[in-house]
Amino acid sequence: MNTNDTELLRLFDTLTTEQKIDIARHLLQNKDIKSTTVIAKEEDKAISFSQPYVFAFTSNFRVFSDLDISKNEFRVLTYILEYMEFGNLINLSQASLCKALNIASSNMSTIFKKLKQKGILVDHHGHLYINSNIFAKGMSHQLDEKRKEHLSNARNVQAEIEQYPDGYQNLSQQERRGLALETVIQNVYTDAFIFSKKKKNNAVPNAKNSIKIDKPRKVYKRTKENEANRQDLVNITNHLKAVS
Repeated sequence: MNTNDTELLRLFDTLTTEQKIDIARHLLQNKDIKSTTVIAKEEDKAISFSQPYVFAFTSNFRVFSDLDISKNEFRVLTYILEYMEFGNLINLSQASLCKALNIASSNMSTIFKKLKQKGILVDHHGHLYINSNIFAKGMSHQLDEKRKEHLSNARNVQAEIEQYPDGYQNLSQQERRGLALETVIQNVYTDAFIFSKKKKNNAVPNAKNSIKIDKPRKVYKRTKENEANRQDLVNITNHLKAVS
C-alpha cells in the first residue's frame, strides 16, 4: 500500500455513511467493484490423547474376563497398566502399590501370586511384565528395539486353572478359603503379535477363543419342599401385615 492509498483511506474514514453508500452505488453501476466470496476451509484437527492408554486385544481380554478376577486384583492391574513403561515393563514395587492402593502387604503378595497364575503378570529373566497378549502399551512399530524386545518377552499364552473338587458347592465360605485347590497349566491365550516383517496384520475376531472355567456355584433348586416353605413364609408375612 503506497502513500496515496493511505491518504485515500484516511479521507474515506471522514465521510458520512450516506456519502459512502453513494460512492458504493456509483462504483457498482459502473461495474468497477467485483464481489468475491471466499470460503475458508476448516483445517482437519489432530486428535491426541490426554490420558495414559493401553491397547487391549479383545479375544484374549474375553478369556481374561473369565478367570474370576477379584476387585483388588483388578485395582492392582489397572494401576499397573497406567504406570507401566512402554513395552509393558513393570517398574513398580509391591510396597509402592500397597501405599497407593491402601492394600496390606500380605494381601498384595497373594494378589501378585494370583495374577501370575492367571497369566496376567509375566516373569522373564528377572523382569516383570503385563502379558502383552492381553494388553500392550505402545504401538510396536513405534517402539525402539529394547522396548520391542520387552514387548516380545511379555508374551504368555498359559494360565494355571484351578480344579474344584466334587462337593465344592456344599462347603462353607470358611471351608472354601482353607481349601488348597490343585491347578492345571493350560494354553488359554493366543499370540497377539506377529514379530516378522514378512507377515501382514490380518487379525480377525475369533469367537472360539474363550475358556470355560468350571467353577461350581450354589444353585437354588425350587423343589416341592422348599416351594412349600417359601409359600408358608409368604402367608405368614401377609398375616402379619393384616393384623398390624
